[in-house]
Formats: sequence, structure tokens, C-alpha cells
Amino acid sequence: MLFNSDSAEEWDAILDKYSIALDHYVASKKDDALTGLDEWYQSTLPAILATRKPQSIDSSELCKLMSWKLKRGKFRPNLAKLAASNTDSSVKLVSQKAFALISSSSLKAAIAEMSNLKGVGPATASAILCAAAPDKVPFMADETMASVPGLGPIAYTAGYYLKFAEKVIDKAAALKRKGAKTSSPHLVEKALWTEYMLDKYVEKKVTSSSSAKAAVKKSSEATKGESAKEKETQKTTLTKRKDVPLTGDDDQEDKKKKLRSSSRITRSA
Repeated sequence: MLFNSDSAEEWDAILDKYSIALDHYVASKKDDALTGLDEWYQSTLPAILATRKPQSIDSSELCKLMSWKLKRGKFRPNLAKLAASNTDSSVKLVSQKAFALISSSSLKAAIAEMSNLKGVGPATASAILCAAAPDKVPFMADETMASVPGLGPIAYTAGYYLKFAEKVIDKAAALKRKGAKTSSPHLVEKALWTEYMLDKYVEKKVTSSSSAKAAVKKSSEATKGESAKEKETQKTTLTKRKDVPLTGDDDQEDKKKKLRSSSRITRSA
């Protein structure tokens, strides 16, 4: 399990494979829209928020972020409808308050504030906050939470998220001290998601391919063994046939001997 590793090199090597993991996931879902949405969430949105003073998101950005989240994880159509029902003014106001709380290092309060929007729970709230402060907030993804030991069964509550966030933040700090590129809470959870997807899609294919090759090899060896046995049987049979006299020829020779003997007796008589 990657989370138990203290190797900066190992974490960075996994993080570098994020695009590969994403491609496999997109292919499994047969939905190319996620590729563009992920680029927007990982790069475009954070750049926009970094220049916006005071920081906030609008309703269209909330809906787009929700679309990214649902395509990248479990699809819950009701959440998209609820998120779309928020007014633009309420989204801007609530997100502005939540971003300000993050700046004062109050993750618990920021999650609670962002969750005042309809359709926004701890997971979506963490995704919004992470886009603005990736150095302080990890995104709450199912695959990532499953990759962190000691959390117990996944629960979509603020309390569970804070336990998860604490472990990820501590891991990011430890890796940063080692000089790792994977040095923020967001990059740590991103690397964990990558490892999860590689194990699920890439390693599974390798295992299946190896099993198929082993089966073919075993079948080939069995066929060769049967062929060798058949050849040995045929050889033994031919040897036996050479050693056994031909009955028809023996009968003919006996008849000739009897005729010669009879002829001598007649001449003597």
C-alpha cells in the first residue's frame, strides 16, 4: 500500500502516472468528457481562483465541478440537480465565506460553511475548497479514502472527512520534508487515486494476460506429452510385430515339408 511508504521517489513515480490512470478510467467508463473536465478542475479552475479577489466560485463553476466529481466517482444524478438549483448569488456568498475560513486554517468550519449549499456535502465541499487551496485541502474521493489505512468503513460525514484529511495532510508534510514533488494534500490524494486505478485496471490486465499465457503453455506441454506417448506406443507396437512370426508363412512352409516327406516315402515304397 502506497500510503505506508515513506519513499519520496515512490510517491513521485506514482503521481507521474496520473494521466495513464485517468486514461484507463475514462476508457472503462467510455466517457471522454471526463478528460476535458479533469484538465479544467486540475489546472484551469485553480488558476482562475488564484486571481479572483476575494476568492469565490459562481453557479456555473459549481455545476461544472459537480459534473467532474460525478464522472470521476460514483454517479448520483440527484446531486447535479440540487447543485443546479442554487442561485448564483448564494453560491458566490457561501463559497467566499468558506474560502476565507480556509485562509484562517479552519478546515472544519470551511467544510460546514460550504455544505450550506444545496447538493453540497463534505465530499463536494472538499473538491471546491481543494481547487482554491490544494496545499491545505485534500479532495474526498472514495478510491483515495479506501487507500488510507485506519479510517474504518467509508462514511460521507464531516467527521470522517476530517479524519481522512488529517492523515493526508500529515503524509504530505512528511513527504515535503523528504523533498518529494508529492508535497501537498491534494497531490497526496491524487497519487493515492492513481495507485488505486493502476491496481484496478493495469495490474488486472497484466495478471489476466499472464494467466492466459500460462494456460496456453500448459496446454502446449500437455499436447507435446501426449504426442510423445503416442510415438512411443507406435514404436513398441512395431517392435512386437517384428518379433512375432507371421502365421500364414509358417503354414505354407509346413505344407512344403509335408509334401517333400510324402514324396520320399512314395519313392521308397
